Amino acid sequence: MALASALTACGGGGAASSGAALTPQEQIAQLEASGALPSLDRTDSVAGIDANANGVRDDIERYIEKKYTVAAERAAAMQMARAFQQMLLVNKQDAAALEAVSELGSRAIVCGSSVFAGPAASVELSQMTTSLESMTTNTKLRLLAYLEYNKARSGSVSTMPKGAVCD
Repeated sequence: MALASALTACGGGGAASSGAALTPQEQIAQLEASGALPSLDRTDSVAGIDANANGVRDDIERYIEKKYTVAAERAAAMQMARAFQQMLLVNKQDAAALEAVSELGSRAIVCGSSVFAGPAASVELSQMTTSLESMTTNTKLRLLAYLEYNKARSGSVSTMPKGAVCD
């Protein structure tokens, strides 16, 4: 009897206890509405929506503006997001274009490592890069484009950029 009471008490009164469990899509929508997750563009295009044509999807730009309040960090995040976006959009059969986009990515990484300082700098840069990569590749179509870019670059060698790296 005590076990039955304990199990009943753990119900929590949420949707699952009433028999109407939320689907994963409903859970995501709920988290986006609450602000716990950024609301991402899920349009059926690789490019997504970039109304101001600055090379960064509008949903990712909103996330960056909210997350990074220090101007230099925000600029580094925008540069990284722009590089990820170009990786999706580049012509995968154009070796020169692939190299140019790879250079954008290298510059963005070096820029980020020069902007984030202190003992947690590498962790902050890694978290920024991982978050922006995940948000950029948030649909199957975008993920496939990113994988195609990486396949096209597989086996290539890049050098670290010299000179000014931050846009």
